[in-house]
Amino acid sequence: MASCSVTVPDLNTSGDNLYGPRVCWQPFVDWAWNAFDFDEGDWDDGFGYDAVCDNRLPLCRALAGIWCLTYSSPHFPSESYSSNILEWGCRFARNHIDELDARCGSGGAFAETQWGAFADDWTRLYLPFFYDQGVSRRAGTILHESRHADGKGHDVGDNDSSWGYNGAWRWHVCWLAWFAFEGLHASAAMRSQATQRANNIINSRFETHPGFNV
Repeated sequence: MASCSVTVPDLNTSGDNLYGPRVCWQPFVDWAWNAFDFDEGDWDDGFGYDAVCDNRLPLCRALAGIWCLTYSSPHFPSESYSSNILEWGCRFARNHIDELDARCGSGGAFAETQWGAFADDWTRLYLPFFYDQGVSRRAGTILHESRHADGKGHDVGDNDSSWGYNGAWRWHVCWLAWFAFEGLHASAAMRSQATQRANNIINSRFETHPGFNV
């Protein structure tokens, strides 16, 4: 991150003061590092490789999103696909994201995923992912990108045509809605942020409005 700079938002509002101590546990770090195929070269140079417990740096903030995605279901450790997406979202994400990388980025994008035949599959997280959204929203973004890693792109520019298309925006909304409804270990502010983000997606990211809000 030597060539890019950030302004760190309030750590209580973002949830990083709540989730940071949970992330700073070596068995979890080791598990997440392997499950999402982190590599030192993608997280050093200021991104936090040498300071995994520093919740002002991207690595800790990415791990907070993974912790939230993993442990928010009241049914953990069950990850059954027969239940709601809050239960199995992390299972899906870690099984489909090939590698998780940090970059400065440009143009305000939160994340990007490359996939396909003869492609070097990867998911990149950009500075807005780390600093322009709270922990629960980061978890939703990781799941969103895993839907792309599964081969499901947007079918109308950066939008999905409809709820029935069953694309990344629908999955994003579903996870945020279930988190707001019954997610564990969360503050009221984080639940509110999840609801607001879900409704923003519903109102702006479907060419045909689904006809409801969260």
